[in-house]
Amino acid sequence: MNATRRDVADRAGVSTAVVSYVVNNGPGKVAAATRARVEAAIRDLDYRPNVMARALKGGVTGTVGLLLPSPSNPFFAELSEAIQRVLVDSGKVALIGVSGGATRRVEQYLELFAERRADGLIVASDRALENGLKSHDVGIRVVSVDRPLESIAASTVLLDNESAAEHAVAHLQDHGHTVIGCVAGPPGTLPTSRRVAGWRRTQSEAGNPAGDDLVAHGEFTEVGGEIAAHALLGRERRAGAADRPRPTALFVSSDIQAIGVMHACEALGLGVPDDVAIVSVDGTRIGEYARPSLTSLRQPVDEIAATAVDELLFGTGATRHELSGNLFIGSSCGCGSASAQGAVSV
Repeated sequence: MNATRRDVADRAGVSTAVVSYVVNNGPGKVAAATRARVEAAIRDLDYRPNVMARALKGGVTGTVGLLLPSPSNPFFAELSEAIQRVLVDSGKVALIGVSGGATRRVEQYLELFAERRADGLIVASDRALENGLKSHDVGIRVVSVDRPLESIAASTVLLDNESAAEHAVAHLQDHGHTVIGCVAGPPGTLPTSRRVAGWRRTQSEAGNPAGDDLVAHGEFTEVGGEIAAHALLGRERRAGAADRPRPTALFVSSDIQAIGVMHACEALGLGVPDDVAIVSVDGTRIGEYARPSLTSLRQPVDEIAATAVDELLFGTGATRHELSGNLFIGSSCGCGSASAQGAVSV
């Protein structure tokens, strides 16, 4: 059986209150010799304080709920890793939930986080989360990453999506491309609308085509990217685009979609980057192992994680942080030489 505080007190010849003072470093003072006896008893008995019992009494559990929409998107996987590292360094541990786009699953996780008295909640918002929050009084501080919440007032930490798209599209223009298609995310989400706006502005300012016929929406999945690429490059191109030259380059809203775009290009007999150049957003590790390697606007994952945790632990009110990324040069854009590849500050 695990040693109890009473066992430690008996071994050290002190009261249980004194053991509590030593373990919690207060509030009562403990003489040096007495403290040494208690610490020796703790070591001898391998005593480990009941964290949950202390939490129920003090109202702080040291746990943070982390709710993500999908484990299959490498961006969220890498962001989850980064957030967990920062939390551990801050003396916290994450309770991780994956919604899978299901509102009921979100509701279950929110109930579990509440039962375990999580000190705060970091979420990557999606429609399921928004729907789940509408029926729950969370009662703790919430910080949203990747996109803002509409249901409650919460701090938000995210990429400057419009600027990211502008830099990505400008890089394709620097390669001489004028007809640049846009593989966008699901309509109605902030990352999608901002990235499309950045693509459109950069194309328009250069005098290049930027009409809706050059935009295809898809889920943030490989399949979503593949379907969108076929709509822009294949025979299934939408009505009204027949008189428009086929795009020679694509701005793709996420790395995971870009993998699907490459698959579509192979099926259509189009080489990357010779026939279709690609620049995406996220800069995840998966892009480095794609063939050709992806040129991608890399999100500042470590900075997002650190800012989100700092906001959760020390922030007040609802603050919005939009962060800049770096363009990681691979081969998919046409930058073929090894010396040209790597991170470029934007």
